Amino acid sequence: MAHKFDPKNKEKLNSKERRENLPPEIILRKAGLKSDHHLIDIGCGVGYFSIPAAKIVNSNGKVYALDTSEEMTEFLTAELKTLGIENVEVLNSREYGFPLEEDTGDMLLMSMVLHEVEDKKRFLQEARRTLKPSGRILIIEWDKKETEQGPPLKHRLDTQETKNYLHQAGFNNPEIIELQELSNTFYMVTAKG
Repeated sequence: MAHKFDPKNKEKLNSKERRENLPPEIILRKAGLKSDHHLIDIGCGVGYFSIPAAKIVNSNGKVYALDTSEEMTEFLTAELKTLGIENVEVLNSREYGFPLEEDTGDMLLMSMVLHEVEDKKRFLQEARRTLKPSGRILIIEWDKKETEQGPPLKHRLDTQETKNYLHQAGFNNPEIIELQELSNTFYMVTAKG
C-alpha cells in the first residue's frame, strides 16, 4: 500500500523550512517554465507550486491545479480568490483519470506524488496523455534515504526507479536536474513526452 499525505497536515506544505529547501519559483524556472506556458500541477495541494507558476506563466499562460483531495482544492480555490490570481483552474481529479484534454500542457509537474501511487506506469501514462508532443514532465521526489521529514524509506523511489517508470510509460530520455545547491533531501527528474 502506497504512503499517502494526510490533507489535515496541509500547513506543513507551506512551511518556512520547505520554502528554503525547495524554493518553488527557482525550481520552476530551472525546469524551463516560461511565460505563456500551460502547466499541469498534479497533486497541487495548497498551491505551493501552482501559485508561483501562475506568476511565471502570467496572463498569457495557464495553470491547471489538480488534486484528488477536495479539502486541498477548496483551500487552494479560496487562496487564489484572496490573492486575486485568475489564471489557475483548480480541478478535482481521480488518481488515474485527469479531467483534461489530450495535449493540454507544455509542462506537467508532480511534486512528492509519484511515491504515493500504486500503479505508477498507469499514472504516468495518463500524465503523458495530457502533455503536448513537445511537453516535458517534471518529477520531484524525496531522496531514498532517512530524513526527519517525508514518507517512510520503504515508500520512497530512487532516481533510477523513477527513470524506469518514465521509460515504461513512454517518456524519452529522463534526466536528473541537479538540486545540490538547493537541497540534499529531494531530486528532480525531467523527461520529454
